[in-house]
Amino acid sequence: MATNSTWTEAKFKRFLSEKRGQGKHEQYHPWLTVSDIPSRGRSTRIFSHKANRIVHLLTDTQLRYFYLLEWNESITDINEQFPLLEMELIVDQLDESLLKRLKNSKTNVPHIMLTTFLVTAINEQGQEYQFARTLKDAAELEKKATIERLELQRVYWNSRKINFGIVTPHEIPIQKSKNIEWVLPALNIQYFGVSEREMSQYAEWMSQLITNTDEQIQSILHSFDREMKVEVGTGLLVFRYLIASRRININMNKEINLKFSPEELEVQIIDRGGETKDASNS
Repeated sequence: MATNSTWTEAKFKRFLSEKRGQGKHEQYHPWLTVSDIPSRGRSTRIFSHKANRIVHLLTDTQLRYFYLLEWNESITDINEQFPLLEMELIVDQLDESLLKRLKNSKTNVPHIMLTTFLVTAINEQGQEYQFARTLKDAAELEKKATIERLELQRVYWNSRKINFGIVTPHEIPIQKSKNIEWVLPALNIQYFGVSEREMSQYAEWMSQLITNTDEQIQSILHSFDREMKVEVGTGLLVFRYLIASRRININMNKEINLKFSPEELEVQIIDRGGETKDASNS
């Protein structure tokens, strides 16, 4: 709940007028943004290709889970810091004492409960569905107040027939999250001064290099920079781009060690027809 001392009726009305918690994709506005809370050195503003906008993440755990959502090909939209504004949906399931605690006892301004992520995805039948996930440290799950708030969220989402779950840091595959964090920025090639035409040429050449050698990846990247006569580091950017754009498949749960050969990294090249080919079988 938004319970800090600066939470006032005027602020509540301003958030509503700004349509926070409403909209989809680039029109969505999170209830809380990074600038709304005191800096604790853990907040992140980062571009989401799924949502096509900057998303606001308030903890390292939220950031790590965001990377997993961003990488999942079935997901089409991510709404972070989603407010449960329609609590009246479950009022008949709340006792009087709990109803009182949903508002400030002095100002009567409603506290707004947040679910960390409301996610939109497409199932195998091509149908759109949503699920809600709240991130909590395991230690918090032992607190009575936390359990009460999570139960309210569960009842709320159940009333909307949307699957709700709790995610703790222990359930987040850290290595996979780190790998995604490493490769995803390479999709923003304009930031690196590379045109789409250049990247298309580079990607084709890099795929051929990887297919035709069993050298270490770092040696392949050095060969690329030298043979293409490009700035040092361009080969590494192209390698990351190929992974991020799914033109190279690797095991994202393992460390991407550049001292490994393509075979050791289990590299699979995806050709233009969508077929896969193990680099080791070239």
